[in-house]
Amino acid sequence: MTLRAGTRGSRLALRQTELVVARLRSAFPSDEFSVVPISTRGDLLSDDPLPEIGGKGLFTERIEGALRSGEIDIAVHSLKDLPVEEADDITVAAVLGREEARDVLVAREGLSLDALERGAVVGSSSTRRRAQLLALRPDLDVRSIRGNVETRIKKVEAGQYAATVLAAAGVMRLELEGRVAEWLDADRFLPAPGQGAIAVQCRSDDPRALRALRAIDDRDLRRATEAERAFLAAMGGGCSTPVAALAEALPGEGGRLRLRARVLAEDGSRVVDVEGIGVEPLALAGELARRALAEGAGELLARPLAGKRILVTRSEDRAGELCGALEARGARPLLLPLIRVEADGDAVDERIDRLGAFRWLVFTSQNGVEHFLLRPRALEATKAALARGLAIAAVGRATSGALELQGLRADLVPSEQTGAALARELVGRAGASRGGARPLEGVGILLPRAREGSEEIVAILRAAGAEVDDVAVYRTVPREVGESEVEALAREGSLDAVLFLSGSAVRSYAVQAGRLPLLARLAGAAAVACVGPSTGRAASEIGMAVHVVPDDYTASALVRSLEGYFARGGGRP
Repeated sequence: MTLRAGTRGSRLALRQTELVVARLRSAFPSDEFSVVPISTRGDLLSDDPLPEIGGKGLFTERIEGALRSGEIDIAVHSLKDLPVEEADDITVAAVLGREEARDVLVAREGLSLDALERGAVVGSSSTRRRAQLLALRPDLDVRSIRGNVETRIKKVEAGQYAATVLAAAGVMRLELEGRVAEWLDADRFLPAPGQGAIAVQCRSDDPRALRALRAIDDRDLRRATEAERAFLAAMGGGCSTPVAALAEALPGEGGRLRLRARVLAEDGSRVVDVEGIGVEPLALAGELARRALAEGAGELLARPLAGKRILVTRSEDRAGELCGALEARGARPLLLPLIRVEADGDAVDERIDRLGAFRWLVFTSQNGVEHFLLRPRALEATKAALARGLAIAAVGRATSGALELQGLRADLVPSEQTGAALARELVGRAGASRGGARPLEGVGILLPRAREGSEEIVAILRAAGAEVDDVAVYRTVPREVGESEVEALAREGSLDAVLFLSGSAVRSYAVQAGRLPLLARLAGAAAVACVGPSTGRAASEIGMAVHVVPDDYTASALVRSLEGYFARGGGRP
């Protein structure tokens, strides 16, 4: 038997996978096992708070996709990264490896939590950790921090943060215990449900993998983590939920579990603690959840988007991250794609052959990256041109992430994620080195993008003297919505909000609503949120009242702004 184990490519993920493979080799010495590192969206979007970009599922969806497609046979995760709802076709067949469940504090000068000075900046992107930190030390300044374990520790040592809180298990597996300033006792600082445990998935219909993983499954740990995660699920679980839980098997016969659980206000101002002992994990978790709700936990978990029905009009291949971010906040996203993307690359191949004539390759969207680099010879030619001095610019983090998936890195990503901002930063960079009124004089820039892209970026670059080759590699076209799709949407109930992420989607909506009155009635009764001013103007031009436009023109900022709108008492018009 040969089994391929898929995992994230971080040193910690690889170390955890080595532990799993070592157990399998010990149980099946005549079989072969290999490790397949896989890049995930969560790794690429390493600067964004997880709740804002779709939660911890971003670390697992790509690996689960590889499992479903047969690219790998088993998938290794940190259990706390797995969503609490399990898919029918994939199962967690083994839970193992929790030697330590607690959190630890890494701090400059080895200071304990109590010894940190007032107002100290502590890094944590976990709402659970943030809430518990503020419950213990309301004077602290808790700020978002992302990156792997080593990166977070380096940020503390570099002075960016006074301290950070990490899972002890990860620190131990990387043999970094010497950096720990304080081990946070679970009575004072409860861990995340499933923290410290390793989960191994396989396809539900794969008898080879099921047999192998069952041989290394830790039954007591599985029962404990089932109780923890069931409590989280009862509280509306997700990485944006300030819930902590720890279950432990009690000594003696009978399989009794002790479960401690905590629900907090996000600012740490209120805490609900519950504790109980039982034999059946799900029943124990259910009983503690009922007690927690009776003591006011539901009020602490109130979220502005909880239960909101939100129509997502983005193309289906780009909607996953946005829908995940909405679900992480308790919303119910309803997908109705109004546009589709088609390749438009007839003129691209000639540019690929002469990439060496350009100084910059500029991408203004993920679609641009994919439709350009997936052309025959494009990736190979781009890498060769990079070696000869070509530079790459990307409009934002998502676009630079798409480049990284192809093994490329952007040399320039503007602070404001718009084409115009990218053009201005390119001009500014050239002006700093060349000066003059036209600092890009004679500089060749290849701009592969949508056929209907804004002319502003081209105008700015050409005004600075650049020789811009504006080539269409794809186009967005209206998608005809079926009447049955709208009727199914209506059966879900009234809509609370409609999200538009492009002018193309707005214009398609105008056409579809004109021939489908039911769609017009559903959307007309909902709040309208647009990703940026140009999309907002397009909506206004067709007579829609626009309620939400974020300052930062990204999908995650759109979700944050929509959340703020409902938190302030906004609702359907």
